[in-house]
Amino acid sequence: MRYKIWATLCLLLTTIAENAIVAQENFARTQEEKYLTEPIQTQHFDENTWNSSIEGLDYTIKRKAPPPVKAKKKRWNGAWPSLGAGILLALKVIAILLLAFILALIIRHYFNAPRNIAVRKIVVEDMSIEDIEEHLEETELNPFIRKAIDQNDYTLAIRLYYLEMLKQLSSQKAIHWRKNKTNRQYLQEMAHSPWFVDFRTLTLIFERVRYGGMELSRPEFEEIEPNFTTFLEGIAPADYAPPPAKIPV
Repeated sequence: MRYKIWATLCLLLTTIAENAIVAQENFARTQEEKYLTEPIQTQHFDENTWNSSIEGLDYTIKRKAPPPVKAKKKRWNGAWPSLGAGILLALKVIAILLLAFILALIIRHYFNAPRNIAVRKIVVEDMSIEDIEEHLEETELNPFIRKAIDQNDYTLAIRLYYLEMLKQLSSQKAIHWRKNKTNRQYLQEMAHSPWFVDFRTLTLIFERVRYGGMELSRPEFEEIEPNFTTFLEGIAPADYAPPPAKIPV
């Protein structure tokens, strides 16, 4: 019984769907036939109205100007510009002169450079005090000190003693010796050294004798000299032998 009811309902729905489809097709066909049978009405084109409506309008297509093309950099092809024979000759001469100048500087530096103290000691009888100062770190000063004492030139002897002090302090890295440095600069370098107090005292003695115009007598020199020899023995290497503290009679 239930099966017959479902079959009847399905048949009824199918019939309704077919009728709806047929009705839709008939309606569409009727509308198409109506459209095709209607007369075509001609529309009049008013040119004046069209012209007034487009007046002031610009329909030109504006195109952007293309960006400027950058000029390509020229690459060096490895070829040098051709030079005349005269210019080439001048360049060769300049190169030769420049090379000779450099060689001269090297040779001059080599001969003027200070020599190692262990290699060469300068002991020349006719050396001036300026020559001694120029080559202080490689000059053995004791012979010059003894010579000055023998000649009763005590002012020169004190000056040589002070140079010997600077030489020994430089070898101990307590100061950096330079010919044109002042005593004040050496005192500043020695400010934190255990030898500072004695060095300052001897510097004062040297300046009074050297720049104060003092003419030392033999007794005055005998009183001053031990201060220098004692200081030198305290700072110099163990094998250092200062000049004798007493003046030979």
